Amino acid sequence: MEPEESALAKSTGSQEENDISMQDTALFRVLSSKRKISKSEANYTEVEVENVNKRCSNCKFNLGDEKSCHVVEGEINNEHGISKFFSPEGDGMLPGDIVWDFIKKTGTKLDYDVGYVIDEGAEGFQCKNCKYYLYSHNCLLIKGKFRPKMSCGFIVKTGNGTDL
Repeated sequence: MEPEESALAKSTGSQEENDISMQDTALFRVLSSKRKISKSEANYTEVEVENVNKRCSNCKFNLGDEKSCHVVEGEINNEHGISKFFSPEGDGMLPGDIVWDFIKKTGTKLDYDVGYVIDEGAEGFQCKNCKYYLYSHNCLLIKGKFRPKMSCGFIVKTGNGTDL
């Protein structure tokens, strides 16, 4: 099982909390309101893109297997979809670190279903590889118990992102 390009974009890279971008604030808004942004408000379109790097499958908010986005509502097209919230690898903060910032400010972890938890993640992108995974099988971001091979949509690989 190969990880999607979006898995790399959302889980690796260096950053500081002051690197937050306009796209990152959209995810914070979604977490706060518990509602994703409509496709029309996100200017979501499905087109043949000349720049293959600028499509949903390369965005850090993409959930490839689910054909979903952390920010935009509804099913998205990984290969031809794009919205104004497109955020490539290395741009702004990692989604998991945005969630961590949200939790620090609200004191509330995400519900299990909001985390897009799967029973087994791709090698190198499992709970055991995440800086938010605890030896007690708990997660700092999501409510519930987790096995080491599980994964979620907010994994941040150990040694990446902001310092805890």
